[in-house]
Amino acid sequence: MWEHVSSVVDRQINTEHFHIWPFPHSLPVDVRFLILDRHHDVPMHRPDHLEVVVFESGEMGYEFEDRTCMLFKDDILVAGDRIRHRAVRVGNSQREARSVVLSFLPNLVHSGGPLGDDVQYLMPFRLLGPSFPNVIPGDTGLAREIRDFIERIRSELASASERSRLAIKTYLKMVLLALVSYYSELNAAREAFLLQQSNLRRLAPLFDHVEQHYNEPIRVIDAARLCAMSDCYFMHLFKELTGQSFVAYLNCFRVARAQHLLVTTEKPLVEISLESGFCNQSYFGVIFRRLTGMTPLKYRLQNGRVPLRSHYGSLRTALSPPSLPPYLPGTYGSFPS
Repeated sequence: MWEHVSSVVDRQINTEHFHIWPFPHSLPVDVRFLILDRHHDVPMHRPDHLEVVVFESGEMGYEFEDRTCMLFKDDILVAGDRIRHRAVRVGNSQREARSVVLSFLPNLVHSGGPLGDDVQYLMPFRLLGPSFPNVIPGDTGLAREIRDFIERIRSELASASERSRLAIKTYLKMVLLALVSYYSELNAAREAFLLQQSNLRRLAPLFDHVEQHYNEPIRVIDAARLCAMSDCYFMHLFKELTGQSFVAYLNCFRVARAQHLLVTTEKPLVEISLESGFCNQSYFGVIFRRLTGMTPLKYRLQNGRVPLRSHYGSLRTALSPPSLPPYLPGTYGSFPS
């Protein structure tokens, strides 16, 4: 179960100092148990994914942008895809350093649904900065809770069932909810949270429009006008809040709707592609495979229940992760007083 960090992480850092995680599963999430036996320093690098690291034992130096600190047992590291960081050797420590690492892509949390509540799960990763510490001390007692959910995610990764996919997404949201709860109590984070929520409310008309009209053409210029913003500012704000472009979000939303149609109807692929908002079946197939790792036909065959008259096989009612109660109440959340 335990792997040496040099054989897992170091080789994934490319020449541009990006850390590219090769997710081995159909879902973009992975759990690793790493022995941090560094014999050489790695360069400062930026991940292409999000990470939650629970420090299991020993001690390790850590650099985050222009700051340096020490990590000890039960410390939790929150690393986003916008920051440079690295672990560094600490003299000749006799205590072996080990950590449990949860890696995932943000679209696993909010793909295919209105962003309002879901995007709040990712706030800790979007607000990391000088006044928003990315190391949670071990004395908070949070490590045991988060480690338990990470273990549950790992146990479900071996299964390709729809129930396991649902469980993984639910456990991941519980990890993120714990982080949001912790950060919301920090005075340094309060102002950042309030600003984030204010910006989300500005995007609310767009989220409502996408849910009702996702099968119609929606250009960036149209989205910006719905939010009463310039095109440039809208694109910047949307990426800042969600971690992806509006076009990428819209494709995720449409693919999720297509997944539902594939397993609950007998409609042909060409009809589903148009009903989901794609201009043609070929483009639909390219985007669907890019986001799910399989073709629409394979997805239909793997999730079948109701016999079809066509050659597609059978269908099964699709499952969607339940909407967990947002930590912050209100339509798009309001900070507790």
